[in-house]
Amino acid sequence: MKMANLSKTPIRRLDGITYWVIDDPDAIFDFINTEVRKEWEADARSEHRNPKDDQWLEALSKRKWHSEIMSMSQIKLDPEIMNYVEDRTGYNFVERLVQRSEQLEKQIKKFGHVIWPVVVKQEGMQLVDGYCRYATLKAMSVSRIYAYIGTL
Repeated sequence: MKMANLSKTPIRRLDGITYWVIDDPDAIFDFINTEVRKEWEADARSEHRNPKDDQWLEALSKRKWHSEIMSMSQIKLDPEIMNYVEDRTGYNFVERLVQRSEQLEKQIKKFGHVIWPVVVKQEGMQLVDGYCRYATLKAMSVSRIYAYIGTL
């Protein structure tokens, strides 16, 4: 993922975790609608869905974004994502999430790995990007997290 302009992306520490945080709502909008969108489009294709038919991607450019510190308990997980299993390949989202979270936790603890905020849609405070970051920090008993929140 291409990084945003570092002169406008300060490093922040919160509860012992280091983040790259974009403050400017327009810069967050650009970051979400270019860099993060590419990942979501690739995810849709890997799940044999047409990104042009994805309601989330279709409404993405209408959202207003801001950064905020949130309580981890405020964030809701999407049951559809958490229960995703692809029978054809044997891919299981939760099993892979556990593996990825263990790796990220090691990187954070050993090397001070810097992470991006999670992405949350305002309605329902549902997590839409950053499941690994969220799961890792939850396992580390972190109570607050930086988030980019999108509102229609």
